Amino acid sequence: MTSKTIDNKLIPLAKRYSDALIAVAQERNELDAVAADIQCVCESLQGVPEMANFLTHPVIPLSEKKDMVKSVFEGKINQDVLTLVYLLLEKNKISIMPEILYCLDESMDEARNILKVGVISAVEIDEDLKQRLKEKLEAKLNKAVKFDFEVNPEIIAGLILKIHDKTIDGSMAAKLEGFKKTLR
Repeated sequence: MTSKTIDNKLIPLAKRYSDALIAVAQERNELDAVAADIQCVCESLQGVPEMANFLTHPVIPLSEKKDMVKSVFEGKINQDVLTLVYLLLEKNKISIMPEILYCLDESMDEARNILKVGVISAVEIDEDLKQRLKEKLEAKLNKAVKFDFEVNPEIIAGLILKIHDKTIDGSMAAKLEGFKKTLR
């Protein structure tokens, strides 16, 4: 995944592009290659800010933007991904590439019965605890689990789990806050 923060307002638009790309890629049995190429384009845009600035600059003609993309990516990425990049340039939407990658990853995980779980802890979790947490969640949810771990010392102790739009807050900070409200 890219490190750019995903803009949730752009997800519906990005999902349309992602779904169309998935349909074409599945037809040709190229889904993994297409996902890797989208990742490559996102990393390029992130890693070379000058290129991203060039491609999003409103004064630079579309033909020059397409020429640059062609010189950088043609023959190196899937033709459908290249076509998507051209389309996004035409519509001044190239900046939603990270959201498209996010939607593509989500759809691929769903198709593979994989559930993303965000885990926030006060300290780094050791591998043994990660494995036990994975086994328990997979047994309970009947899905493979992919974790996104984050450390936040402010929660004091315990864990916060984020699954889809649900948050399970088992942190000491939340318990202390609940205790404070009870005392008032």
